Amino acid sequence: MGATVSKNATSRSQSPYEALPLSHEEIRVLEVAPGSGDDMIKCKMKRISLRTWRVRTRHVRAYETISYCWGAPRDPSTIELNGHLTPVPASSEAAVRRMRLSDRPRVLWIDAICIDQSSMTERSAQVALMATVYSTAKHNLVYLGEDDDDMAERAMKALGDVMDDMRPTTADFTLVWETMRNENSGTLSYSNEPFSASIDFEALEALFSHHWFR
Repeated sequence: MGATVSKNATSRSQSPYEALPLSHEEIRVLEVAPGSGDDMIKCKMKRISLRTWRVRTRHVRAYETISYCWGAPRDPSTIELNGHLTPVPASSEAAVRRMRLSDRPRVLWIDAICIDQSSMTERSAQVALMATVYSTAKHNLVYLGEDDDDMAERAMKALGDVMDDMRPTTADFTLVWETMRNENSGTLSYSNEPFSASIDFEALEALFSHHWFR
């Protein structure tokens, strides 16, 4: 599929990264411009301090994270980042494309783009902040990949059926751990009783076979 290239974007890739002060708990986030379909992803990369956001905004969260699977290395994709055409991993481009909104900007954090992967020092420092990055986010989004086999809707229904079946046994999920754990041995217990409803196991298998779950 093709992509529409902005006339204002330079054709030469330039590094968008400036060194982050390692002691200030700073990260980069992407302000993703609205778009749809094959439109090229256009982002502005900004720096924010996790320390500042925790103190000043409290319950106001500035960004959303994306959890996804990097997958096997392949030819990179291109996005417009701070006005420059920038190669990024194809898997991260696909994840941002899926999370992009059509009517308003969205502020996202995704590791492959927001962290300077060429700097081992920065990578190490940012990995140490990872728990804070996710806990400070407004939402933590998960991108499993594209629904090439048209299984997503079936899988969501199957998950709902499983949850409905579990509700009575677990007291509406308040006793999940107690239900699964053997009180005497501390080991997990397994039930041989069949589900009360027909479960679409083919769809569940397709869902949990995604690399994100491995």
